[in-house]
Amino acid sequence: MHSLLSTLSIPLLVLFVSAHPAFSDGIIYDSGFQIYWMQDGNKAGNPMNWTAANTWAENLVYDGYDDWHLPTTPDGTWGYNSFQNSTKYNVTVSDLGHLFYTLLGNQVTLDSSATFNSISYGPGYPGLFTNLQAGYYWFGTLSNTTDSSSNKMGWIFDFQHGCQFLASTNQNAYAIAVRKAEPVPEPTSAVLFLSGLAGFCCYRSKQNY
Repeated sequence: MHSLLSTLSIPLLVLFVSAHPAFSDGIIYDSGFQIYWMQDGNKAGNPMNWTAANTWAENLVYDGYDDWHLPTTPDGTWGYNSFQNSTKYNVTVSDLGHLFYTLLGNQVTLDSSATFNSISYGPGYPGLFTNLQAGYYWFGTLSNTTDSSSNKMGWIFDFQHGCQFLASTNQNAYAIAVRKAEPVPEPTSAVLFLSGLAGFCCYRSKQNY
């Protein structure tokens, strides 16, 4: 019976350990949004237009994975309105907004007209990240609107002022890549399961004497 416990517990332990995200240099796991971030905030190099930024992310092979893409944001679900600037700030439902405000802990102060006044960098800034630029970063999300030249409008996040807004896809901005991660199981679940298995095996062992 003890051999049965050993036989069962070893593969279960391996399964439990392998279920956790694999950390490596250059990758940061975001448990809040269950995505992996590239640690280097400017690995793509110079700012580029939306199409070039998406092409870079989609062709990226890094840490053994090829499913990288630009960060995403819900389009319009948080009330963006070009006539109400205040709705551009404190957006945490987007990948980059979550990074800026939640992970890095930055705070933005608005003036009486609901426009940018000042920024207070949090203790997490820049944290584990390197080369984050105080400029615009592309989202991979497009809008249904177009500019005056009928070019599609895409979402941008401003790391200098902490806001996000729509911009022509012909505009240049920086790029950082993300990829989805599998949910991490609670460690206690596996521990309780293995403990219960051990207790059951001990009980059956005593019954056989």
